[in-house]
Order: sequence, then structure tokens, then C-alpha cells
Amino acid sequence: MKHFKQVLFGVGVLFILIGCVDKFRENKEIKTTCPIGVEPVQKVLFIGWDGVRTDALLQANTPHFDTLLGQSIFCWDVDRGPYTVSTPGWSTLLHGVWPNKHGLTENSFKKNNYKKYPDIFTILRAYKPNLGLATLSNWDAFLQITDNETYAQRFDTDPEMLADALQLLDNCTPDAMLLHFDFPDDTGHEFGFSPTVLEYQNAIEVCDHYLGQLMSKIYWREANFGEKWLVVLTTDHGGEGTGHGNRDDLPQTRKVWYVARSPEFSSTEKITGLSTEILPTMLKWLNCPYAQYDLDGISLF
Repeated sequence: MKHFKQVLFGVGVLFILIGCVDKFRENKEIKTTCPIGVEPVQKVLFIGWDGVRTDALLQANTPHFDTLLGQSIFCWDVDRGPYTVSTPGWSTLLHGVWPNKHGLTENSFKKNNYKKYPDIFTILRAYKPNLGLATLSNWDAFLQITDNETYAQRFDTDPEMLADALQLLDNCTPDAMLLHFDFPDDTGHEFGFSPTVLEYQNAIEVCDHYLGQLMSKIYWREANFGEKWLVVLTTDHGGEGTGHGNRDDLPQTRKVWYVARSPEFSSTEKITGLSTEILPTMLKWLNCPYAQYDLDGISLF
């Protein structure tokens, strides 16, 4: 009888633990419809480089990134807010509010307040229901941060994701596309988040190589189809040692960077910035009204 009770207790604990885990719901979060864009001119490409420290980025050899700065509003001292892990960071960027509103303080979605503070795709879908919207990542949780996209796909590697993104730009040309590259964060956790760590610097430079391929496609589309692309690059957090969580007080984890490039922008450096400025910037570029959403930032232009 004692053994039987122990078994029942173990099963009960297992179900409790299972209940606390955020499940990746493939049927809900994987979508394969070609996200055909309907806006003839204004487009948005959001590129997230997970876990890229500002000082490491500035030291890395990134010719494609550097080229963007001539047509960009950019900042190297951006407050990404508290709770320096990925889910709160990307939620702040893509919902446009701080954790006290979106509700997330850890890598879990259990306490999200997404219904009250919706993501970029939900806002855009309410504005224009037929927009082509896509999100691509090799980290499952990134796909849970947004909803109402036309296309959502996860990948085993960044190169696979890049190849798919380039095909989408050719075949569908979505109105807004989100890309999440995980290589820098993965490398930082293994070798260290520091400009003195060769492997970490190399991961950033690999992402710059991917950026070059994406921008070649963007430049070609702008030249041949009259499109104008807002290309936003940013990160969710920095790092120290091989981690970044629970380090809100360290500038190398909390203070990050952003770049917003447009063919209509000239080089403009901001002294300080906020991660919450990114969502209103993207919405304004797409002519989407957003005053009713109680966002915590204002557009960069």
C-alpha cells in the first residue's frame, strides 16, 4: 500500500510539472500559407539577433551592418527593460510595452497579458485583415510571442531559416516579416558573452553574412519593384559570462542597441533609446494607427 501511494504521488507530481510547462502547439503555431503581400510600397523586415552585446557588435567585423547606418536611425544605449531573458525581451519589442503590462518576467508564457496588449501581427490584422505576415525562427518560443500571422515556421538552424526567408521574399513578398537568429545567444551560453571571446564574435559576424544576403534581396526589390523597406535590427538582451538572466543591473545585459533602416532616412544617432520604440516605428511605417493600444514608446520618426 505504501508503494502504491508513492506511485500515485509521483504521478501527481508529474502531471503538475507537465501542467507548468509551456507546450509548443505545432498545429496552432506552424502555418504554411504563402504570406502574399498586398502593400505595393511600404514593407517591414524585422531581424532579431538573439543575445548580442553592444560592445561586441561594435567590435565585430560587420560590413553589411555598417552599411545600413548611412540610411538609419540607430542607438547603442537602449534600455531593454528588466528581466533580462528572451521571452520578456522579445515580448517588449513585439508588443510595445514593458513587462509590467505584458506580464512576462521569465521564459514562460503562463502569466502573459497578450490579450490586453496585443502583438504587431494582431494589431496589423485588425487594421488590414488581408496583409501578408510571416515569422520565422529556430527557437520554438519565438513563434508563441505573436499571433494572427499568415505564415509561421521553425527551423533547426539559422541557415535553413535564411534560405526560407529569401524564398518568401521572392515568392510571396510579405508586408511584414519577423526573423529570429539564435546563433549568437547559443554561442554566448557555450563560450561566453564578451567581445574578447572569439567564438562569440564569430557568431555575430556570421549573422552579418546572413544580413548581407537579405539586404541584397531587399535592395534588388527596392530597385526593381519600387518598394520601400523599413529594416529593423535589434536584440533582446546582452550577456555576462555564459549567462544573462537576473542581471538587470548590469549594462552589458540590460543596455542593448537598435538600427532602423529606410531608404528615406539619413544617418541619425540617438544618444539613448528604449526597446518599446520599435513597435510604434514599424506600425507607423505601415500607416497603421496605434494610439488605442496604450504602447509604452513612440515612433523613431
